[in-house]
Amino acid sequence: MKKISILLSLILLSSLLAMAHEFWLEPQKFLLTVGEKLHLKIFVGEGFMGEEIDFSRFKVAKYTHYTPDGEKNTNGSLNEQQLNDFLKFDTEGNHLIALNNTNKHIELEADKFNDYLKEEGLDNVLAWRKDHNALDKKGREMYQRCVKTLLQVGNKHNEIYRRNTGMRLELIPQQNPYTATESLTFQVLFDNKPVENALVLIWQKGIEKPGVRKLRTDKSGKVTFSFEQKGIFMISTVYMIPHTNPEEADWQSYWGSYTFGFK
Repeated sequence: MKKISILLSLILLSSLLAMAHEFWLEPQKFLLTVGEKLHLKIFVGEGFMGEEIDFSRFKVAKYTHYTPDGEKNTNGSLNEQQLNDFLKFDTEGNHLIALNNTNKHIELEADKFNDYLKEEGLDNVLAWRKDHNALDKKGREMYQRCVKTLLQVGNKHNEIYRRNTGMRLELIPQQNPYTATESLTFQVLFDNKPVENALVLIWQKGIEKPGVRKLRTDKSGKVTFSFEQKGIFMISTVYMIPHTNPEEADWQSYWGSYTFGFK
């Protein structure tokens, strides 16, 4: 009976994690000294608060560490030992880590799917469902994550922060967060094209009043927001397109996040 209870708990946890919205990379610290090693963590949850999850649960399409000396790549499955071996910071400057996992499937009841579209600002998909009398149909979706984190090693700076990593959904800062002081601009790209009217969330925690700001991108796919170098930031967005195989799913979504911080 105890084993059944544990199994049910694990299934419930798995379901909750699948339903959780944000997915992000959060290292133990963002400001490092040369030669320091780092344990990188993946979190999934809501409100920039969540549960750390095991890397080995994910099939990795891309995992790249961009350094001032070049790129370090791996693919397939990851485990903690591989990451600890992989993340060495021997070169001063900015370091960018990008992770893209392979597709996962989820199916939601009609009301939940419609609510999710509203919450993530996917008005075009919601409008399509309304125009095609599909608001009462389940949402069958394939999704994948396109996430980055930016670290500062020592005192030098470089252009790595704005690297286009080749993921289908890209969040790219137009200024270096570790040198900017008053404002930041981010651009949203899908297949290297600017995304207009995307809902972008600017999360901030580790400060007295954590919270989130919501902005829409302009015609060039950009949003600009006021900024102070305090706490930990996550910039996030979601982009959804029709799935290419209707027998497999109706929609394909991409979830992007970009984290950096001053702790």
